[in-house]
Amino acid sequence: MSDPDIEVRTYFAREKNALVARGDFSEIYAAWYLHRVDNKIEIDDSADAMAKDALAAVTLHCAGRPWKVTCAWTVQLPHPRMNIFAAGDNNTGTVIVNLLTENLQPIDKGVFCSDMVEGFAPSRRSVVDFEAHGFFGAVEAFYEKSEQRKVRFFHYGDDEFVMVAAQPDCDMEWLDSLTDELVRKLDASVELSLLEKRTFSFECGCNQERMLDFILPIFRREAEELFGKEQSIRILCPRCGARHTLTREALEARSNTTA
Repeated sequence: MSDPDIEVRTYFAREKNALVARGDFSEIYAAWYLHRVDNKIEIDDSADAMAKDALAAVTLHCAGRPWKVTCAWTVQLPHPRMNIFAAGDNNTGTVIVNLLTENLQPIDKGVFCSDMVEGFAPSRRSVVDFEAHGFFGAVEAFYEKSEQRKVRFFHYGDDEFVMVAAQPDCDMEWLDSLTDELVRKLDASVELSLLEKRTFSFECGCNQERMLDFILPIFRREAEELFGKEQSIRILCPRCGARHTLTREALEARSNTTA
């Protein structure tokens, strides 16, 4: 059974020349919680809050992109020190998040790495550093340095968030003046034209087959070091942190069929 979808609506703010994306992320947050429970992923409340912000940000970002775009963000945060991976695929309407909080070297500045693919075009990478705090702040810094346009995120209420992104000839004074309270009244103060409704769900797509293919090159080089005296190993999906058990027998069979 797939995880429940959420709906994200995008609007064009007339006269202000800005893109507005809004979504209620309660279902995605619930799916993220169940994913953590199923895979015994233990993190503290601050890390959980950061992961939720990453899910909201990458989803709203994807909602404003063409349909055939996939994007992956790897963000190193200095305070609190953690690495967050967030990705979205507009082809499938799926988003995921994963994070690391242990055994990380201290850093003075944050680093934001973005990889984007549209259709069959080559992947495009952009890497910028930032000093902003929080995940939304990191994304705003990335837009300013890499996209060379302003974007801002707002808390609409409960698990609802809004992204407002500048378009050509945007009213920057208006965008800079926005607050959470003003965004909640945006329908009354600005003419919004509905652009699209898109659905997203929390789903990685990792499975036994993909994990076998992922670990196969290592198995071919270092089978004994990988397994030792054991007949199975447990590995974590690098995209979502899900736990998978792989057997030596399955990898040997995979190696023979793909040789």
